[in-house]
Amino acid sequence: MKAKNARSGATRVALMEAALQVIIDSGVKGVTHRKVCSAANLALGSVNYHYDDLDGLLLDAFAYHVDRISEQYESAFSLVRGDEDLADAVVAMTRKLAEDTNSVVLMWEMYAQGARENAYRQLIRTWSKRAKSGVEMYCSPRIATILEAIWDGHAVQRNVGDGSLSEEELRDVVLRIIRSDETRAYPRTGDRAAGAS
Repeated sequence: MKAKNARSGATRVALMEAALQVIIDSGVKGVTHRKVCSAANLALGSVNYHYDDLDGLLLDAFAYHVDRISEQYESAFSLVRGDEDLADAVVAMTRKLAEDTNSVVLMWEMYAQGARENAYRQLIRTWSKRAKSGVEMYCSPRIATILEAIWDGHAVQRNVGDGSLSEEELRDVVLRIIRSDETRAYPRTGDRAAGAS
């Protein structure tokens, strides 16, 4: 990280977004200074001016992506008032994740990096905590972890598997998991009691 003025900030965002697009198109191994700068419509030396090396840009780009996706996870669960609402929110988030092929590719590329490098592993763990935080407002951390495995796994099956659950089947599985948590609780609003389905 080098320059820090407002113009520099906009350039860094452009570089991060360009890096993410190159990763989507070519994978992490295909990222080069030239490809990133070309995708960002910036001078070839821009990466070196703003980052110590390409690895720094890649980590920042993935962190930028995680932050954007996490905001979607966090907002998806804010209106939940019962089991049915929570199941609907989980299924909607699962569908949104699975249908966003670019995000799925970025997730897999980041996981591959996380298997090799601790900095990415820490980023993935931070993402996981943020992703589960919406569910944990109502259910136990264990249930949130199980549901995270469901939406990650569904994204895999939807994109590279030879079959995936229908939305109805997925919702049934999610609802059963939610109802297995005897500690779950929801805000009371009107006649919707906490824990009501």
